[in-house]
Amino acid sequence: MRNRVLANNYLIARGNANCETALSGVSALPASGSFVDVSGYEYVHILIHLGTLHASDSPVFEPKCSDAANGTLDRIDSTLAKTPDVTADDGQVLVWSIKTDTLPADHHFLAVAVSGTLTNGSYADVLFLLEPRHLPVTQTAAVCPSDNQFYWVN
Repeated sequence: MRNRVLANNYLIARGNANCETALSGVSALPASGSFVDVSGYEYVHILIHLGTLHASDSPVFEPKCSDAANGTLDRIDSTLAKTPDVTADDGQVLVWSIKTDTLPADHHFLAVAVSGTLTNGSYADVLFLLEPRHLPVTQTAAVCPSDNQFYWVN
């Protein structure tokens, strides 16, 4: 049985550096030039924790792929686009799980495209959990330093 320590089983990558930054003017998380490289990983799980979404906004979140960290984002599948219900959204979590082998062969960089109306101060935090083909995972110190990893498992 695999060890069940999250920090050893999934590489954590951030979509946005600061969850308190408004989404207005954002086209992709992470920004072009830093799309998440999912080569070497079997699955990627994307979690978007919705903060306050202004009632006048209508954001659309859609995982997309590219052939480079700063390339053009291409649609993976139209069914992956999600527009949250802004009347009942605050605090909810959107979750996608994508098997990396299903991506086009040369498109192993991922981001969440952000579109729709976002002019009134809406917020969301985006995290990517990458499930490797081989364990253990070593976290990036800037994202999840070892001092921030706590275990209580037997």
